[in-house]
Amino acid sequence: MADQRWRATAITRALGARVVGLLAVLVVLLPGGGVGPSPAAGAGAETLRFTPPTGWREVHRVERDGLSVRHLVPPAQGGETWRDMITVQVLRTARPPTLEDLHARALAGYRADCDGARGGALQRGESNGYPTGFWVLGCPTNTRTGRGETAFFKATLGEQAVYVLQRVWRTDPFSPGADAGIDAAARREAIALLKAARVCRPGSTAHPCR
Repeated sequence: MADQRWRATAITRALGARVVGLLAVLVVLLPGGGVGPSPAAGAGAETLRFTPPTGWREVHRVERDGLSVRHLVPPAQGGETWRDMITVQVLRTARPPTLEDLHARALAGYRADCDGARGGALQRGESNGYPTGFWVLGCPTNTRTGRGETAFFKATLGEQAVYVLQRVWRTDPFSPGADAGIDAAARREAIALLKAARVCRPGSTAHPCR
């Protein structure tokens, strides 16, 4: 598993984005941009219902050794010049991480590559009957790209998998104590996007797919 986590991080670094690297199961894009388990998962399997913003497209995908990570960007962005990105991971392991583990690993990743990385506290809640966490991380200056970076995370602990979504902005560098320069409307849109994403299980009354 350690080797798989290293490969996930290495591939992601090629795009200049930070994600939480964990063992993942296969995911497929559903009609309308949703994400769910592979057809092999069978009826009744958990599904991540997520619809990207209009026009956003997948620019990179990792699917090997049980690992799947999707990177999406808006029109006219891509490669290493992106300014906005969404990453989607669906993670399956015999020993699922806790929300605290995910938060700590994400913060450690930012601190490894950032001067003056800062992290918001883990906010715990529930989404469609599943434990859910939300947090914000900031990177005033990424030492690899020379740019600033801010990310909103949402993690959901399902019964069959762990689901992590990340909305990332790449900005000009900013001082550790300063604002990253992301306008309020963009932050509200990101929160709404993450809030709308939910895990469900067909036929379940505890986690219905409505």
